[in-house]
Amino acid sequence: MTVNKKVPVTVLNGFLGSGKTTLLRSLLIQAAKSEPPLRLAAIVNDMSSLDVDGLIVEGAEVVSESEGNFISISGGSIHGPEMLPALITACDTLIERAQPEHILIETSGSTRPWPLIKALEAHPGLQLRGFLSLVDAGSLRSDFSGGKAIFPAVSRQLETGEQGIEMLIAQQLMFASEIYLTKVDKLRPGQAREIAEAISPINPFVGITALHFANIHLGQVLDYPAYDFHRVELLGSELEERDRRFPEQANIVSAVINDPRPFHPQRLWEAFNTALPQALYRSKGLTWLPGRDDRILLWNQAGGAINLEFFNYWKAGVLTHEPSRLSERERSELSKIVAEIDPVFGDRRTSITLLGEKEETTQFHQLLLTCLCTAKEVEAWLNGEDFVDPWPTDAIRLSEVPN
Repeated sequence: MTVNKKVPVTVLNGFLGSGKTTLLRSLLIQAAKSEPPLRLAAIVNDMSSLDVDGLIVEGAEVVSESEGNFISISGGSIHGPEMLPALITACDTLIERAQPEHILIETSGSTRPWPLIKALEAHPGLQLRGFLSLVDAGSLRSDFSGGKAIFPAVSRQLETGEQGIEMLIAQQLMFASEIYLTKVDKLRPGQAREIAEAISPINPFVGITALHFANIHLGQVLDYPAYDFHRVELLGSELEERDRRFPEQANIVSAVINDPRPFHPQRLWEAFNTALPQALYRSKGLTWLPGRDDRILLWNQAGGAINLEFFNYWKAGVLTHEPSRLSERERSELSKIVAEIDPVFGDRRTSITLLGEKEETTQFHQLLLTCLCTAKEVEAWLNGEDFVDPWPTDAIRLSEVPN
């Protein structure tokens, strides 16, 4: 492939639940609203086979696979030898089809930066600009002593060959060209500064900025200078040598729920209030509840909090709306489509991926399976019976379960 001009690339990196997808959506929407609209292309990497992040990004209706300016890579992290070639192929495809002015890449939360940076630097048609590391400030506060626990843990792991979560977060910070603290609205005054001071020694060469609700201007992101590859080249080589001595072991696993049944609202509430494990770092997906069965609920859990937000309406739910904007012909066609998907549930589905430490994630996955409605409860739903439902009924944000 012949490329006359290198296409700038910005990478959004960061641990699970740090807000990468939210930021990517914001940047894409800003690009679409600019005058003239910027031709951005996006690649989203999701560790899970369900590809929830890709669905959310396409939901912004700015980029899509059908338009040729969006590609999703799911089922693993793009730093590995199995997935990295897929990333390079995706970049080549976007350059050819979309001819973008800039490419944005959202990594999975478990992506290690160096292999990705090395591959992008070697690509003849790309110029790596910003490598932005997003860090959940609330998680650092509650799980890593405000960031102070990361450096000592990394020092131990360098000696023992462990690949702990602290090592992953530290690498995501060390290779960043800019660090953003997200979810700072959950902190007390002054805590963001304390956290920034705690993690700054890990990478003293870059700025650390508190980011409120993905509120960053697109121009700032696109105007980053070329990534300083030489600053991190020696560090990357040292990590490669360490990896040869201590081969990486998967310490983050994924588990999937893919079932047409809804959750029983009461059992789901109790599971999250009494049994949510600290080592379940992230879960995300789409689900539904009896009693509000027309709504697609976006499930978004990070750390000790879960949000259930209105995302859209199920096709099967639209058929229940009265008065309906559908003509009789449209209603008939939609009914056929829904019935072909599932004669009982239509297009309704619970599709959720969980990411975390193996033992805790497996146990909570099994618990969530018991929260799905039984055959008897499905029959009760079909008969219009009421369910005990402690979740708030706000249509935008149903709940944030406290720790």
